Amino acid sequence: MARTKQRPKLTTEQRMQAKKKTAQMWEDINTERQKYNTVILELAEKHKKTRQWIAMQLFRGGKLLADRRKTSLYNAVVHDLSKKRTEAGSSSGGRGTLSELAKEAAAVDWKALPKDEQERLLQQLEEDRAPPLGRIPASESGNHVEGIMRRTQPELDGLAARTGCQYLLIITKREVTDNWTTRVCSTPKMSEACSEVYKCTPETMAMRMEASITSGKAGVIRAMGGKRSTALKAEIRAKVTEGLEDILTRHGVPALKLPRMEWARYDSLVVEHGVELEGWPEDLPKKICNPSDIKTTAELAILHAALFSEPPKCRWVRLSTEEWGARREKHRAEILDGKINKRKSQATDGKGSRKKHKKPTSPETVDDNDDN
Repeated sequence: MARTKQRPKLTTEQRMQAKKKTAQMWEDINTERQKYNTVILELAEKHKKTRQWIAMQLFRGGKLLADRRKTSLYNAVVHDLSKKRTEAGSSSGGRGTLSELAKEAAAVDWKALPKDEQERLLQQLEEDRAPPLGRIPASESGNHVEGIMRRTQPELDGLAARTGCQYLLIITKREVTDNWTTRVCSTPKMSEACSEVYKCTPETMAMRMEASITSGKAGVIRAMGGKRSTALKAEIRAKVTEGLEDILTRHGVPALKLPRMEWARYDSLVVEHGVELEGWPEDLPKKICNPSDIKTTAELAILHAALFSEPPKCRWVRLSTEEWGARREKHRAEILDGKINKRKSQATDGKGSRKKHKKPTSPETVDDNDDN
């Protein structure tokens, strides 16, 4: 195996020079950034726009945006003359061609042309300017998709800012071998609507659509199951635990005394700390339970969407004094009736059987009866 070529070691002086150059670079960048931010602020105040919108236009605008120049009749006439030259086999005059065409156009009273002739010339120019509809080479598809997205998204953002409209744009592959990635762009409210109506994010929706397009029903099953269900369970557990620790910390519980999120002891947790998990989706067949007990990926996605929506629909809340007292009384009554076993569940061996603990044999823990 070939050895990796090592970079030459720098002398102390060379390292100092490199540090100076780096420091100077960041100083220049910060100076220009301050100018850039000043321009954004001035334009935002002048045109009554948000700073974020102005910054977006400066970053994405210019050559990335489509040309909006209106097709003029004069340009259509010049274009028609140029086409006639080409069809007649006339050679190009190089740089002088445009001036020659301008002289020819000046000799034509193009403003007095009949209406139908004007429309023909304008339509001809529009059609010739339009990009070809044929498929481009596969090797260029990725760049073409990216270019269209760069021009389209700023236009959609601007349209949403001006009119308040909401949009969702999804571009997926047609074949698994296509050399671009799925692209999704949407307004925040549209993302919330997807979570509310379809119980998933626009990105998840796009992933499932692409799986259906490229692989059919089997692809959708793979996209919705397997590793995805494992990831959803992990994110749900982490979000619930994080929310529990956050609400208890805000109400004065020290970090060392924060309880573990034990799903099997949820009711006891509510009674002991006066908090509950509110907004558990009614669509789920089970009440609050361990994510491992939720059998389908679709149901996990519903719970995930409820926890991660903005604001979250499923979240930890603190009980009022009256609610807490009622929950404690109910819990006590259930214990007395034998509906709840107050003792903590013992460890099991994973098959439902209780683990058998070996007797200690350390000399420090031997009973007095073992003297013999």
